[in-house]
Amino acid sequence: MLPLPGTPSSSAARFRLSLSTMVQRLDKRVVASFWLFGLINNVLYVIILSSALDLVGPAVPKSLVLLFDVVPSFLVKLTAPYYIHLIPYNLRILAFVALSSCGMLLVALSPGSPGSDVHATSITVKMLGVILASISSGGGELSFLGLTHFYGPFSLAAWGSGTGGAGLVGSGAYVLFTTALGFSVRSSLLAFSFLPVIMLFSFFVLLPGKHVLKSKDHAYVAAAQEDVNPDTESLLSDGLDDPQAPSTPKSSHGPVSTDAWLNLKANFARARSLFFP
Repeated sequence: MLPLPGTPSSSAARFRLSLSTMVQRLDKRVVASFWLFGLINNVLYVIILSSALDLVGPAVPKSLVLLFDVVPSFLVKLTAPYYIHLIPYNLRILAFVALSSCGMLLVALSPGSPGSDVHATSITVKMLGVILASISSGGGELSFLGLTHFYGPFSLAAWGSGTGGAGLVGSGAYVLFTTALGFSVRSSLLAFSFLPVIMLFSFFVLLPGKHVLKSKDHAYVAAAQEDVNPDTESLLSDGLDDPQAPSTPKSSHGPVSTDAWLNLKANFARARSLFFP
């Protein structure tokens, strides 16, 4: 049976109403913050791959750079979900920025050039820098995706958009600096090593709701996030409480450590069963 003239179908009307409500409750600061998180967390990965030939020279396989850029991040993503919740978000951001910046500085400032006597040592130092940047990228992806739980679906969309833009921005910026502007590879990588600082601005200045880091006041509820239990936002402030586990007294450090170790072993045992039935 066709709907009456002028009367939209109920499903279409509900969809438009839901979409309109979500847009009205959209927090632009949240969208901007997560877009920058996605961009900066992945842009160094793209820059390192774009500069692979300049990093190792024509005599060394470029796949070596890809290997050192992917494997550490993969290992972090494989293991970090079992322990990263013990680290507060503010400390994670500081660690990621430090790892990324130090990694890019090692890549940019390592001595030697292709064909020189110290080229082997130079490659070793550069690959160490690539490993540090890869660890930061893997941990950042886990943390920022987890952080979207507190800020609603638009934060996840903004994160995805930022990660997609990293491919264009990273490769385009490297070509712009080294070709159009005439900067050397070292100068370009030195300039890019300061990009992770943008994450500090995004998290500590631009992102709303940081009062939960300093107090137990969890009044902030982001756009389209009213169905989330506010108690779970305590992960932002202390990173210690599992929202599905019973609370444990903070004073009994011995049992807490023992339980955490047993839980970690149990989680790894379950993960192993996924690969080895």
